[in-house]
Amino acid sequence: MSTIEQVRPLVESKVIELGFELFDLRFFGAGSRSIMRITIDSERHISISDCELVSGAIGALLDEQNFFGDKQYTLEVSSPGIDRPLKTERDFRRVTGKNVMLNLSEAVNGKKCVRGKVIEYKDGILEIEIDKNITKVPLVNIFSGKEEIRFR
Repeated sequence: MSTIEQVRPLVESKVIELGFELFDLRFFGAGSRSIMRITIDSERHISISDCELVSGAIGALLDEQNFFGDKQYTLEVSSPGIDRPLKTERDFRRVTGKNVMLNLSEAVNGKKCVRGKVIEYKDGILEIEIDKNITKVPLVNIFSGKEEIRFR
């Protein structure tokens, strides 16, 4: 089992204990440094104080467990941000009624990149209105997606 596989359940448990959701966890090298990047989410807005709280708790947990031994690493904690990727069923339910841009693995109506309004997400199928037509797209066909933020 790799280090990240050992760390993920403990990090996720601590993040949940603090009242947040683990959106993403990555551990990678950047030149001579190693970086652990944790992205947290919540039904409410994520503040800088929230990131500081999680960073302190996770940093203490990693040090206590001595997961990385003497290897130095940088711990980064952030929110998914305004242009967060849509990855999970929960993400697609959250954007019901909103406009999204999707990149598809297989073309729908001849297009691999579509924009439209999410009507519903249910049982692995995203129902989306594209050019006034309702189209059903299986989640497995969605390579990537983002909510389209429109400013007035």
